[in-house]
Amino acid sequence: MTMIHLYARVLRLLGSQKSLGWVLALANVALAAAGLAEPVLFGRIIDALASVQGTGGALDWAKLTPLVAAWVGFGLFLIVCGALVALYADKLAHKRRQVVLSDYFEHVLQLPLSFHGATHSGRLIKVMLAGTDTLWWLWLGFFREHLAAIVSIAVLLPLSLYLNWRLGLLLIGLSLLFLLLTTFVLHKTEAMQKSVERYYSDLAERASDTLGNVALVQSFTRVEDEVRELRLVVERLLGAQMPVLSWWAVVSTITKASTTLTMLAILILGLYLFARGQTTIGGIVMFMTFAGMLIQRRGSSIRSS
Repeated sequence: MTMIHLYARVLRLLGSQKSLGWVLALANVALAAAGLAEPVLFGRIIDALASVQGTGGALDWAKLTPLVAAWVGFGLFLIVCGALVALYADKLAHKRRQVVLSDYFEHVLQLPLSFHGATHSGRLIKVMLAGTDTLWWLWLGFFREHLAAIVSIAVLLPLSLYLNWRLGLLLIGLSLLFLLLTTFVLHKTEAMQKSVERYYSDLAERASDTLGNVALVQSFTRVEDEVRELRLVVERLLGAQMPVLSWWAVVSTITKASTTLTMLAILILGLYLFARGQTTIGGIVMFMTFAGMLIQRRGSSIRSS
């Protein structure tokens, strides 16, 4: 299931909080737009200062003041709107988690006894807790940063081509390269992580059985046996989890490498284009800021997968 289909299903569970969800979605679009405006304005400010330094003339305050005012305004908007979005996204996610948890509990209680006879209670509890926690995380992440990240990336890539197609092509090419590498690694871990989850379910079942019959376990002096069997399950779980952690370490390395290499590539090409008169100092600064934003946004999208 793609993340788009997953979010479509999760957002349908908002229920009475749908109106707040729409408000938060629109606020995320505004945050994405303001976030993209900041580096463009900053680049223009740098160009204005560099031109004065090069000519030795006086600052053109009539040109510089609106740029600085707009940059400050967008910065304040990002701070205030970002704080409000985070607050209300957290409230929405917590409220809906409790509603879904109650609905799930009611649904399970109404299922026939044949279902309960074939399904372990420990597995049901794990599904209830892990499932509602996952929904909470998806709602919170979507309205706090993922939606803004998706909008920013969708607008940033064509905007970069418009501002300087040479630097834009380099930025897009490197982003696609690192995205493909990261996606490959994540797909490698998907099947392995599913097996890890099965071990977690086995662990929950065994612990639930033992604790639910602790009087019998103690009376038949099976404490050491139960602990030994539980440790065997934990060992199998760790054996399945360690390869996944290794691949996740690769993802972390790719992310860090992409930050350094993308910035370095933008700087080198920017200096070359500047020497040929095909970009400005402000343009280089702007695209390096774009690169940092794109890497940060891409990291947010990857963490959601």
